[in-house]
Amino acid sequence: MTNKQKYREFCKIEKDIPIFSQDWWLDAVCGEDNWDVAIVERGGEIWATMPYYIKKKWGFTLITMPPLTQTLGPYIKYPQGQKYYKKLSWEKEIMNELIDQLPEFDYFYQHWHYSITNWLPFYWRDFKQTTRYTYIIEKNISLELLEEKFETDIRRRRKKAYKLGLQIVSYEDVNLFYNLNKMTFNRKEIEVPYNYELVEKIYNSSKRNNAVDLLFAVYKDKPVSAGFFIKDYNTRYYLMGGINPDYKDLGGMDVVIFEAIRKTLNENKNFDFEGSIIESIEKYFRSFGSVQKPYFAIYKINSKILKLRNCLKEILKEVLG
Repeated sequence: MTNKQKYREFCKIEKDIPIFSQDWWLDAVCGEDNWDVAIVERGGEIWATMPYYIKKKWGFTLITMPPLTQTLGPYIKYPQGQKYYKKLSWEKEIMNELIDQLPEFDYFYQHWHYSITNWLPFYWRDFKQTTRYTYIIEKNISLELLEEKFETDIRRRRKKAYKLGLQIVSYEDVNLFYNLNKMTFNRKEIEVPYNYELVEKIYNSSKRNNAVDLLFAVYKDKPVSAGFFIKDYNTRYYLMGGINPDYKDLGGMDVVIFEAIRKTLNENKNFDFEGSIIESIEKYFRSFGSVQKPYFAIYKINSKILKLRNCLKEILKEVLG
């Protein structure tokens, strides 16, 4: 069996693998032939995996993040009863084997799941790191206690939305969602960074794996906002959203997200907003009482040309301020 074939079987039995590292997700966002996986085995048992997306551009081989994919990176199992010292030694051994299995590349860039807190073995192999953040509502909180943590505007807008008669409805209509999603980008005069075909493919694959919810806020029989949510064994993720700008003051997005959070806590899962480096969006996610979680962006440049380009970019950033 190839590594990919082994990994497909592994995904069937290993329930804690995040959705973004599942084989069916990678087929949808990368294409079946554009991803592979490094695997560490001991005694015929898989102990660690690291899927990766390979892209060719301008003659360079890039290992990078697929579209609409929050994290990849290592997934590691640990021997039972392992002490902390041994755990770090195990991670070093395992991560070095994963690195050794990577194909030759000019550029490597991956976001790792926030549960991976040790990247030193990659540092010792000349990889670099920057920190990003996501926002989590953890499953051990009650909805009542969480609501007490909501920022005042969230409470006010949600109350207003319900008073106006907004209802939350689940529709299996990807096209309707995508049209609302596009409106959000159009209002900001930003090009949508993905096409309808990709969104439809993700929806269909997620539906086959019982891993998707499309929730709409409906006002007077008209869908005015929507959220695209996906889930794995442990977590529901807010993947995408959309609002009709003519109705943006109704609080539709607030009630869509609230309903998704309510469903998530009822299922005893974490809710992951996926975070954002856009200040206004970060503030919005934080206003739901979520907890900030740091995660790693790991990168390495092997190509001399790309190293020079990156160096010039940094110099220009310093000069221009």
